[in-house]
Amino acid sequence: MLDVLHIISDTNIGGAGRHLLNFLKYYDRSLLRVRVACPAGSMLAPRCRELGVEVSELAEMPADESFDRRSLRRQIPALLRLIRGGRIRVVHTHASFAGRLAARLAGAGLVVYTKHTLDSLPERRGLKERLAGLVNRATCDRAIAVSGAVRENLIRQGIPPDRIEVIYNGVDLEVFRPTGAARREWPGKYLVGVVARLSPEKGHRYFLEAAKLVAADTEDVTFLIVGTGPLEQELKDCCRKLGLDGRVVFTGLRDDIPRLLEQLDVLVQPSLSEAHPLSLVEGMCMGLPCVATGVGGVKEVIVDRENGLLVEPADPAALADRILLLLKNPDLAARLGDAAARTAARFDARLMAKKVTDLYMKCYNHR
Repeated sequence: MLDVLHIISDTNIGGAGRHLLNFLKYYDRSLLRVRVACPAGSMLAPRCRELGVEVSELAEMPADESFDRRSLRRQIPALLRLIRGGRIRVVHTHASFAGRLAARLAGAGLVVYTKHTLDSLPERRGLKERLAGLVNRATCDRAIAVSGAVRENLIRQGIPPDRIEVIYNGVDLEVFRPTGAARREWPGKYLVGVVARLSPEKGHRYFLEAAKLVAADTEDVTFLIVGTGPLEQELKDCCRKLGLDGRVVFTGLRDDIPRLLEQLDVLVQPSLSEAHPLSLVEGMCMGLPCVATGVGGVKEVIVDRENGLLVEPADPAALADRILLLLKNPDLAARLGDAAARTAARFDARLMAKKVTDLYMKCYNHR
């Protein structure tokens, strides 16, 4: 039995949190004994415990900070106690630099780092980037990239290619499947939505500008923005300026995403940057026709006009055109939705959990 500690600094349940919860649901408990460390008060803690996993909520771990130099003196001793006291052999961090450093100091047999985001990098690597690469190489034995795009990002950051494994985020196919029982909560013939954290890289502003164009063409459309984040008030102000009051619904945080997705006619992903589009794949599982920007890991999931529609980022006119194309062509929407569901079956959380477990066993036993 291999003792594994996952360290995650998130307090909300975003892409990294959903990745972790899916792993915890499906990992092989005959091979691994898994624990989780997270900041005190994290929304992940009770969800992990519901899955029968021991959780340590650390007051020393700053919320939502993967690297906080000022807190290292507090974090490192707390993590050292946890790793040594639990006789942890594998430390798996979700971007937590303190976690990787503590794992090295504690003498953990294997340190794994999953990268869930894409970083903007300069064309040429300067001294700062080279130093960061040295630190990354020194503090992890293996890196998991959640897409091929993230793999390239890690290589540019100095991680040797032979240390990187691409393991796509998995979706719980038991949960994300249509039931036919969802009731429409909002008025209108058509429902078009975005499911994403309200942050700049998700491109909500361009969705709202596209919504104005769609609303001018087709009256009976309601637009949903699902999620919370720092841009919430700014986006609500943008709605008012665009004259979309009454046409756009901000749902806030929802814990019934599958049933909400089942109500949509079109799912939109207007991101400016996307490591792996987990919300998009969840919608595809539900058989939804999707319009997405061809950025990062999205291009590894969507093939334009085969299982969805792709547009360039920051182009509201193109977004509006493709949304209208789907609303006005139900046969096309149905064909793309069926193909999307077939594609999404490749991103099974069970397969993801098995690949992560296999990585632990292979790398720990051959270290």
